[in-house]
Amino acid sequence: MARVKGAMMTRKRRNKILKLAKGYWGSKSKHFKMAKQAAMKSG
Repeated sequence: MARVKGAMMTRKRRNKILKLAKGYWGSKSKHFKMAKQAAMKSG
């Protein structure tokens, strides 16, 4: 049986956060770490 790797879910989660942070200025809309923080603070 093949080992399950998390690439698909990781990509999905990452894209979801980046979509939420679309329109934010600078790295807040480009980098995952910054986008995640900005999305959390925005509510």
